[in-house]
Amino acid sequence: MRSGVLGGEIILSGIRPTGRLHLGNYFGAIRHFLRLQESGMACYYFIADYNALTKAASRVDYTRQTIDMLRTYVACGLDPARSVIYRQSDLPATAELALLLGMVTSVGYLERGTTWKDKRARLARQDGEEGNPLSYGLLGYPVLMAADILIVQADKVPVGDDQRQHVEMAKDIAQRFNSRFDRSVFRIPASVERDALRLPGLDGSAKMGKSENNAIDLLDDPATVLQKIKSVPTTTDPGPLDTPSDSPEAVIPLMPPSVGALYRLLHLVAPDEMYLDFVGKYRRGEKFYGSLKGALAGQISRFNAPILERYRDPANNDDAVRDFLAANAKRVAPVAQATVQAAREAMGL
Repeated sequence: MRSGVLGGEIILSGIRPTGRLHLGNYFGAIRHFLRLQESGMACYYFIADYNALTKAASRVDYTRQTIDMLRTYVACGLDPARSVIYRQSDLPATAELALLLGMVTSVGYLERGTTWKDKRARLARQDGEEGNPLSYGLLGYPVLMAADILIVQADKVPVGDDQRQHVEMAKDIAQRFNSRFDRSVFRIPASVERDALRLPGLDGSAKMGKSENNAIDLLDDPATVLQKIKSVPTTTDPGPLDTPSDSPEAVIPLMPPSVGALYRLLHLVAPDEMYLDFVGKYRRGEKFYGSLKGALAGQISRFNAPILERYRDPANNDDAVRDFLAANAKRVAPVAQATVQAAREAMGL
């Protein structure tokens, strides 16, 4: 079966509705999405608001977060006219396909999922916990993700290491369905490595994140950027860099974690000569942290400036986001409905 809104290979990526986006989001995902958009391939981006519910402990305004996030994506250069951007919950057919796929997916198979196993192991270590409070939605998350991928007949799914297993499970579920019902209902997607960078947090932790309060937002103004950068802890004794290389992969692991975070950001947003100059200062043990923080804050603010300007553009407003979400849902809906109908017929419904 072959379907699609745009010509060419279909590349599918999911985006969680997180609201405000930070530099880690840009260098971990957005930069890759922009490259794909320029490649000429058919790019589908869905807002995974159903998937986000697996982590919701209370009501979250995902509609508001989706709008704020997509205004930032547009400000970064994602074009809803060139890429198909739609919201998962705007396609009711996704929920039906997840139900049908769940009928051919065993509980034992789902329990081998890394996310589920990690949650169960963490639960087992907690004293006094009775029963299993983990949700059916969490257990069935791989089935829902398979439905997201298969419903548009995606050819390729760019993923990082944390999502690779879910794409492999989607392939298994599709193959099992096609084999069991002797039909070629689903294309078998291929996972492709995403050129993603895991940006460390300002506190030196492994990952920059909004909930960890260790991030620089793409919409932070210069005063906020400077305040955040100034608050990063440094050391009075840099220590030796026991490597002749100046590449960030060589020198940053040898630095204190929070200092390494500053140098990682500097390498990403500043000219090479500025980065190399501050590596030299570090090697020589100079007193340079004040100038480093000031220079880095200036470079980040220059990086953020055009994004902030486009975010504030009167044309990039809430109504514009609602309009293109509605329009793209209408574009995708016939593809999704055709896929579900083929699955229903294959199963005898």
